[in-house]
Amino acid sequence: MASLHQRNRIVVFRLSQEEYSSLRLACVAAGSRNLSDFTRTELLTLVQPDPRESLIERKFMEIDRKLEVLHEIISSVAERVCLPERNFKASGNGS
Repeated sequence: MASLHQRNRIVVFRLSQEEYSSLRLACVAAGSRNLSDFTRTELLTLVQPDPRESLIERKFMEIDRKLEVLHEIISSVAERVCLPERNFKASGNGS
């Protein structure tokens, strides 16, 4: 969520270790740039005039990120599956 306004106000609150860990995991899962951006975006989403629109946008972004991860996993698995076949063919040609 880019902002053209200068950010010069600070909000401070304390978290337990468990809360911090949960927030950190959510930040990583969302693929956010950093914990501060993630927390600011999540908090402002709750107080914006139309949080449903932001929620839908976030959900699509999350789905898109998960599809990218899934694509990488499938590509990696496909590569591993094809490697033994290539090695088998190569050893068969050389014998």
